[in-house]
Amino acid sequence: MHFQYNPYIWFYLGGAAVLFLGTVYAAAKRIVHWLWVLTQAMVCFWCLGMGLQISGTSLKTAVFWHLVANDFVGCKVPVVWLLWALVITGKNSWLTRRRVMSFFALPLVTDFLNLTNSRHGLMYREWNLNTSGPYPLLEYACGPWYWVLTVYCGIILSAVIVRHIKAALNREVLHRKQGLVIAGATLAVLITIALCYIKESIFPYDLIPVSVSIAAISSCLLSRFRRQEKVPVPRNAVLEKMTDAVFILDTRNRIMDLNPAAEKLFGLKASEVAGSVLGDVLNGWTELAAAVEDKYEGSREICQDGRYYEAHFSDLNDEQKIVGRLVVIQDVTAAKMAEAKLVEQQQALLVLQERERLARELHDSLGQVFSYTQMQIQNIQKLLTMGELKAADNSLARLSQVILEANTEVREFIYEVKATLLFKEGFFATLQQHLSRFGRNFKIATEVRNPDGLTEDEIDLTAGVQLFRIIQEALTNVRKHAKASKVTITFRKEKRHIRILVVDDGIGFDPQKLPGRRLSFGLEVMQERAAQVGGDVQIYSRPGRGTTVSIQLPYYTKEQSKLAAEVNTGKDKGEAGIRVLLVDDHALFIEGLRNLLSSRGFDVVGTAKDGLEALVKARLLRPELILMDLQMPRCNGLTATRLIKAEMPEIKIVILTMSDQEQDLLEAFKNGASGYLLKGLRADDMFRQLTELVSGSAALSPQLAAQVLEEFHQHKGKEGEEQAAPTANPVEPEKVLSPRQIEILKLVTQGKTYKEIAAQLYISERTVKYEMAAIIKQLHLKNRAQAVAYAREMGLGLEPDSGHEQ
Repeated sequence: MHFQYNPYIWFYLGGAAVLFLGTVYAAAKRIVHWLWVLTQAMVCFWCLGMGLQISGTSLKTAVFWHLVANDFVGCKVPVVWLLWALVITGKNSWLTRRRVMSFFALPLVTDFLNLTNSRHGLMYREWNLNTSGPYPLLEYACGPWYWVLTVYCGIILSAVIVRHIKAALNREVLHRKQGLVIAGATLAVLITIALCYIKESIFPYDLIPVSVSIAAISSCLLSRFRRQEKVPVPRNAVLEKMTDAVFILDTRNRIMDLNPAAEKLFGLKASEVAGSVLGDVLNGWTELAAAVEDKYEGSREICQDGRYYEAHFSDLNDEQKIVGRLVVIQDVTAAKMAEAKLVEQQQALLVLQERERLARELHDSLGQVFSYTQMQIQNIQKLLTMGELKAADNSLARLSQVILEANTEVREFIYEVKATLLFKEGFFATLQQHLSRFGRNFKIATEVRNPDGLTEDEIDLTAGVQLFRIIQEALTNVRKHAKASKVTITFRKEKRHIRILVVDDGIGFDPQKLPGRRLSFGLEVMQERAAQVGGDVQIYSRPGRGTTVSIQLPYYTKEQSKLAAEVNTGKDKGEAGIRVLLVDDHALFIEGLRNLLSSRGFDVVGTAKDGLEALVKARLLRPELILMDLQMPRCNGLTATRLIKAEMPEIKIVILTMSDQEQDLLEAFKNGASGYLLKGLRADDMFRQLTELVSGSAALSPQLAAQVLEEFHQHKGKEGEEQAAPTANPVEPEKVLSPRQIEILKLVTQGKTYKEIAAQLYISERTVKYEMAAIIKQLHLKNRAQAVAYAREMGLGLEPDSGHEQ
């Protein structure tokens, strides 16, 4: 073979080099299919072969490289290109073995005809190497089969173009623009092929492989080498198979398209209603037609022929302006029925739970009363038989009192049941019904405002009952006394409270001129109701300016609602009992202890299963006394005691344990425990010590006293000295504390609770806590125990009439 330098070879070498680099990069990033890599490799070989062909100086050399590069490789590139196009556009199912072989059939026949061309001349009739110019030029006369092959390649490339355009328009590929770019590049190759066969072409050589390489690398660059992938299910297929009815409308609400589900639901045919206004073809669907006519945006529920539908409306735009609307109608009847059934089941469950609660309440209240009554009657009969009339009279008086209390409890019980049934439709729905009746009956306009969006879940049931009754009482006062024409009820959410304002435009009154400056019975009842759920009621009024009833209630979360129920349950016994929180992880023990304490007059306001739950409930319930188990999961009694006392030092904590051999008795007192009792202690002894504890003494079982004393001496080290002598040179209290603070410190040293101190000094309990914190800070102490030790060292609170020592 003989070659000479031909400057035109750089077109072919440049095309091959650029295409090779692009192919290697794409293959390394794994962003292309192997058929694409094969196609570009064939084009690279095609370019190199054509470069050698134009450089050949002999006819044999030029003919050889032309046949190898152009006929044996080049004519198969369109076929491989088509296979790649079918794969990336999701038509893999078309590529059966028989169909692939049929695609290659004509190129393979061409290979055979090229090998035997000297016998028949079907491919090339004549070959000639023109050397008249500066560089040799291969010339040939084409046979009939050559033109058949050329037309076949043109058809294959046209199929590639059509396939990419169709896939892009139908969203069958991930990147639509990339599909259109590939189609455009293929079209450019097809045009180049046509130009190369025009005799007047200004370029003397075949540039088809160069054009293919330029088209390939250009499409990659324009698409930023993104991997083209098929969409699993084309958009049109999704639309056709959707069970929801879909309409595509133009800006005049004319039907541009609809899917089979819409045809079935509305009894329409796409061919008959195309171009018709949607409202004109919707027989009986007045709500839907009105929504379409009003250009409604969003979703709307529609009831039609006993079924429920949800219609979704959205605008269609071409990134510049609105060109139409999309309407999707979904049948939600089944979902509505399931929702209704679920609500019915929930209501049934609530009824069962309520029945269980009623049975438990009746057993715990009336059942006990009846048992007591039976025993008391038998005792009275015996006393009458023995002639002890005075004792019998006392027993009858006691029995009468018990029955009276039971009667009151039954009335409250019935009231609670009625209130629970009252809110079966929700607080706000019940309130609205009451206001409607109120306005209708008394001709007073009512308005409810809820600017903060307060929901049903944020109003505890018990608090909701009291709130409803307070509002009823306020409306009654408006009706009787205010001479108002309008009442506005506003619900506001504050940080930790819910505030309800009942405002009327009536004549008002002067609270200072009330008899004895006391509120009327109705206003007192409102305040009492609010206090029962931890709230407050204030009345603001001026003559001629109307009246405002301000109701403040705790802000309840779902967890707090359960705890609040325990508060209200505990309050049934009144304020006389000591408020107790029980903390133990044994359910049977805690139940027995609760019953035992309740029978002795203690007010058990709640229970907890571990230390963390005890901390949460102590914050909400604010008990006076906590009976704390020592060993519990998550958080033991010692840790819980330390956490609770650090935050709420006024609460007294007694540790309960099964054994008197515990090694951490002193640690319990260091953490703030006020007592340490055995669970096996006799009931009378336990109640006596607990009662003494509340009055200021420490609760300690006799079995543990000696051990505590022994441990105290053993641990009288640095920590003990710090508790007993908080400062090396204690400052005189008169120099750093006010007279009020000294008085409070004395009372604390005497063992009085913050509540008792507040009552004695006629100040609020919050003021006592604030002053005590200031005392500890000014004395540079760590806690209340050090403050007590300091006071005793300075001789405060040790007067003979000071009461109990702590």
